[in-house]
Amino acid sequence: MRCLNCGNKSINELNLKIIFGFEDFVPDNLCELCRSQLNPLNYDEGCIRCYKKNDSNICEDCLLWDKKYNIINCHQALFEYNQFIHSYFKNYKWYGDILLAELFSKDLYNWSKSNKFDLITYIPASNGHLEARGFDPVWEMYHKVFDLTSMLVKIDADKPQAQKNRYERLQTPQTFYFHPDRLDIPSDSSILILDDVYTTGRTLMHARQALEIVGFNNICTFSLSR
Repeated sequence: MRCLNCGNKSINELNLKIIFGFEDFVPDNLCELCRSQLNPLNYDEGCIRCYKKNDSNICEDCLLWDKKYNIINCHQALFEYNQFIHSYFKNYKWYGDILLAELFSKDLYNWSKSNKFDLITYIPASNGHLEARGFDPVWEMYHKVFDLTSMLVKIDADKPQAQKNRYERLQTPQTFYFHPDRLDIPSDSSILILDDVYTTGRTLMHARQALEIVGFNNICTFSLSR
């Protein structure tokens, strides 16, 4: 198989569980060279609430959400946002290379096997972004790995988050509301919200608040990168 990012050969080893059908085969779409440019995140080397690489146990962003909204953040991410991740999202989201949606499928699948929730939703694209891109990048990235339920609607903002500085991101007004057709979901359900990148947390905090307003409290979040 070929790496979806650079075209080099990627190595996929089959074990007995896969061969005899006891385990799904999910190809690794990254070659060794591309994978070497990733910086994996983990609980032991960063913020215990959002996985950001940090000198203290709790980063400034999480302390802000705790102080301002009384939210004890519960977030996990796979990779540190670096130049490789930046280039990936530039090609995927801005240049519209939709094949890159499956670049990290193996990593996402491995994470999903050890993290279970009653219901999994995602940060949807606004109508404006959907029309401009022609696809929803978050849904495309996750829908083949997770059983997704649409719970949120996103209103078009003044400008994309990627074009804002840190202060502007933190001041972004609420742009989400709960999907009106999803009122039959038990309020005590454990819910996971998926996004592609966590920068300050503003987007995911707004998504959490939209669900909390209608009675959901057991909420965690996840992103490919932090």
